[in-house]
Amino acid sequence: NRRIKIKHSIQTMQRGSFIRTILRRVDWIPVADKWCRVSVMGADLSPEALQKEESKRERIVILMIPGNPGNEAFYADFGERLLKNLMSRDERAGGSTDRTYLFYTVSHMNHVPLPAELDGHAGALKAKDRFLLDVQVQHKLDYIREHLPHATKVYLMGHSIGSYMMLRVLPYIIDDFNIKGALALFPTVERMAVSPNGVRLRRVLAALDSQDWLAKALTFWLNFLPVSMKRWLVGLNLRGDDVPPCVAEAAAELLNVNVFRNIVHMSHDELENVNEFDEDALLQHKDLVHFFYGTTDGWVPVEYGMDMADRTLSGHVSFDDKECEHAFVIKDGRIVAEKLVPLIV
Repeated sequence: NRRIKIKHSIQTMQRGSFIRTILRRVDWIPVADKWCRVSVMGADLSPEALQKEESKRERIVILMIPGNPGNEAFYADFGERLLKNLMSRDERAGGSTDRTYLFYTVSHMNHVPLPAELDGHAGALKAKDRFLLDVQVQHKLDYIREHLPHATKVYLMGHSIGSYMMLRVLPYIIDDFNIKGALALFPTVERMAVSPNGVRLRRVLAALDSQDWLAKALTFWLNFLPVSMKRWLVGLNLRGDDVPPCVAEAAAELLNVNVFRNIVHMSHDELENVNEFDEDALLQHKDLVHFFYGTTDGWVPVEYGMDMADRTLSGHVSFDDKECEHAFVIKDGRIVAEKLVPLIV
């Protein structure tokens, strides 16, 4: 498969008496002949570490499926923190320092501005295309089958609507990957339309989605703004030292007419179709799935989590006690990363 590498950033972490380097690699790759942007983070991103087939070394692969908006860059700081915590835990426990952790994140199609050289010229994807939820679910399944490495242990993570996607694809990959856990974070897997945010936004999203010309008319000017201006606009809302730079950069990429149209299109589809919880389809593997709910979440009220606790196994539903936001990656990535460590063993 062809790959276009667009970024390779390096960050360092102090681990014991020596320095471990956290690498992040970002690529545009074809998934079922449609390009999307993905990232991988880890202390070792060598060809051997990233090979798709089973490796001789102990390798733990974590796949993050984003919410909506589905830009993988939102999860870079969270992924780094999670990897640091996992490696620090191993060191404190006297475990092997040769264990390899890889944190993958796959963007939703056209939730990231498509580079001009890929727009309709390489593959079946065009920047103007809009995609519904089911198509994005299939896209995640295709990505896993085509690109996700086999490993000693594989963990899936889904955030918000990414939790729904994760639960949808899990039954189709369970026989092909050594899945050890599926972690649903602030999961929008039911009753979205009657949630406080759903009630507030449903009519607006329906109008913008059904009148696509209106969405274009309201946002076409975004494509003419320089990147510096987009960053300034984002900075008006995302301020403070506790907002990771990667989150601000990802938010600036949302200021694009086709990205906006796709966010609206999928959001409206979610509100129309993610309603009654389909336990047969989404909870086939209760022993693997853990749910993490917020207590101040406008998309997922606390009672949704309490209902889920009645459906699934004891101890597989937990609640945040730090008032983390639904969009936890903005300011609460550190807290969530710490809470997930015990579930990755």
